[in-house]
Amino acid sequence: MSNAYPEYIEKFSIEISDFNLICPTAHIPLPETIPKRNNGIINIQNNDDWCFRWYVLGALHPVKVHSERNPHRLYGDFVEELNMEDIPIPVPVSTPVYKKFEENNPEISLCVYKWHNQNKCLNFRYVTERRGDEYKQINLLVITEDDRSHYCIIKDLHKLVYNHSKHKGRKYLCRYCLHVYSSEIRYNEHLPKCKGLNNAPQRPQMPVKNRSVKAFYNHKCMQPNPYRIFWDLEMLTEKLAPEEKAKLTHTERLQMHKPCGYCYVVVRMDSSLNYEIMSHDLYRGSDALERFVTKIEEKLANIQEDLSVPAEMIIAPGDLKAYNEVTECWICKGPFLKLAPEIVQKLEEAKHNY
Repeated sequence: MSNAYPEYIEKFSIEISDFNLICPTAHIPLPETIPKRNNGIINIQNNDDWCFRWYVLGALHPVKVHSERNPHRLYGDFVEELNMEDIPIPVPVSTPVYKKFEENNPEISLCVYKWHNQNKCLNFRYVTERRGDEYKQINLLVITEDDRSHYCIIKDLHKLVYNHSKHKGRKYLCRYCLHVYSSEIRYNEHLPKCKGLNNAPQRPQMPVKNRSVKAFYNHKCMQPNPYRIFWDLEMLTEKLAPEEKAKLTHTERLQMHKPCGYCYVVVRMDSSLNYEIMSHDLYRGSDALERFVTKIEEKLANIQEDLSVPAEMIIAPGDLKAYNEVTECWICKGPFLKLAPEIVQKLEEAKHNY
């Protein structure tokens, strides 16, 4: 078939589709999920396709009173400060375009975020690689409505995350990784370490004096427990109804897991070579979860009752001598404390009196 060739072509066509990025347009109101007051956002009421330029100028030259009004009057005198060469108008929501804008304007450090309506939180669109106080920090927010988008100025990132948690104090948001802090001290400690969301290596920290030794003190966990419970739950996935999805505000869920069966085995293991199956159960039904919890609680009560019964001490030849000669604890490996003579005398007197 290597020498095969077509005798004739009946039809030949090429179809090309244009890829149009979502480009910001004129003014769009803020989404309802964003707080209406004290949100740290300035939404300029422009009626042209230059909203990106107006918002950058608005961040560079803040106006104290009614900064959202006519941008031509407020910022028209500063238009020549920005180098918009090779920047499409309107400016699309595109990382290469943002990088080109920073190349044209080397004194600007730009971060662009997008508001997630369902989770009520910020998402990254573009994060600058420029750090330091020598750059002018510009934080912009992209909001969308159907096939339209619009830029806004984030005047105060910290106000935008006020409802991030139940803590009703001022919060501090890192513009590079979006980590929220409730303490300004911790926030300032984080900034020199932060390398951004996608490039965040761990910062090595050498131990300091008097805090360089890590020890294990939960010695009760070193006592072996002879009982083991091995169990498994089986689930069925059911799709959520529309009214159930409407109740969710912070998490997007599509399915719900419902238990339909379980199996467990209770094993007593006094050593790796000596074990015994004490009980087991296998069940399938709509009440599998309730039945499983009831069964496990019963088994735990039985295990606790069995372990509470005093057991006979098994002493092998030589154990008593080793016990009298030992000088350190076999659990924590620490030496026994030597009591002062007066304390020993009091103990002897108490033993005599008893």
